Amino acid sequence: MELGKTKSVHIVGIGGAGMSAIAELLLKSGFRVTGSDLSSGEVTEKLAERGAVIYSGHRPEHVGSCDVVVYSSAVRPLENIEIITAEKAGIPVIKRDEMLGELMRYKFGICVAGTHGKTTTTSMIATMLIESGERPTVMIGGISDYLKGSTVVGEGKYMIIEADEYDRAFLKLTPTIALLNSLESEHMDTYGNLEELKQAFITFANKVPFYGRVICCVDWPEIRKIIPSMNRRYSTFGIEEPADVMAADIVLEKQSCVFTIEALGTRYPGVRINVPGKHNVLNALAAFSTGLELGIEPAKLISGLGNYSGMRRRFQVKFDNQRGLMVVDDYAHHPSEVKATVRAAKSGWTDSKVVAIFQPHLFSRTKEFADEYGWALSRSDIIYIADIYPAREKAADFPGVDGEMVASAVRKAGGRHVEFFT
Repeated sequence: MELGKTKSVHIVGIGGAGMSAIAELLLKSGFRVTGSDLSSGEVTEKLAERGAVIYSGHRPEHVGSCDVVVYSSAVRPLENIEIITAEKAGIPVIKRDEMLGELMRYKFGICVAGTHGKTTTTSMIATMLIESGERPTVMIGGISDYLKGSTVVGEGKYMIIEADEYDRAFLKLTPTIALLNSLESEHMDTYGNLEELKQAFITFANKVPFYGRVICCVDWPEIRKIIPSMNRRYSTFGIEEPADVMAADIVLEKQSCVFTIEALGTRYPGVRINVPGKHNVLNALAAFSTGLELGIEPAKLISGLGNYSGMRRRFQVKFDNQRGLMVVDDYAHHPSEVKATVRAAKSGWTDSKVVAIFQPHLFSRTKEFADEYGWALSRSDIIYIADIYPAREKAADFPGVDGEMVASAVRKAGGRHVEFFT
């Protein structure tokens, strides 16, 4: 890959999931990469091992003589000294999504968008294509043990990207296949209302070239509503609604699901994925639909899905004493994701109690969805609520918003054993 005369890239916030993936791709493509972050950990250590120069904290001298500075939506450019220094020096400063869009121009882009399921579906497609003999480039906003990280730089023609709608980042991408996995209210700090979010998804879908395709999950009402506004070829998948690709005969087991895929008049029984929950059956249908569009044999796709081993922090088993105690970690941070995770636990382990320990993510999201969190969590047998993880937000901007709002909502929804702790 070449980006004109660019040889050296400095990344602000290099430890973030999306930024570290960009860093890995650039390193593996032969670029010199430097980066800074307020904290270090496993991610930054691995980047350093692969040749990146990592700085702790943000200082003017970190910019050095780089050719471009890249930053994420989580960084406040007007307050970051490295960005200010670069701009004064005349060094181009761009967001992560713009860099990613440029890198995609060299490949057949497969972009997975949606309010939920992006990380899992992207990694399913990656596993499926690799197992089918393809050598894709992959960028995921999470860690896959199968991929040995979040990024794979392959020699094949495909580039599979997790397309984030936050800050309208996905509108900078250049997909040949755009996958719309789900759509509901989220990131209202960016969009203001659901209609604006839907319009962004329409714009994203219509970025697909005339020879590409949009693949839509019609189980989501808001996706069904935007399909008439798309002016590109599309196909559909789902479980509850009629679609081109569907699942039937679903059996939910503890750590897996078995089902039949019905695709364009043909049945493929006995499909197994080694991750729990009906929501993951939908993710598998999304991946299978993508593989069909690429012309890969269904038998290879099904075999690839069978080799999918999940993602870290996506119903990841952290401890299992084989005597009835299992600890699972999941990144679920939207009420629908919390609901899906709790439902997967309840449906797979019908004879066990489910204890949910939940930390809300973002003050704005907690304020908007406190009642929905309450309903989703109330299906657990025992619920502990921690105080809010602020991420990019400040508590002072959201007076009165705390974890107790969620705890109260759980009690209101019928949760009987609820405790808020700080």
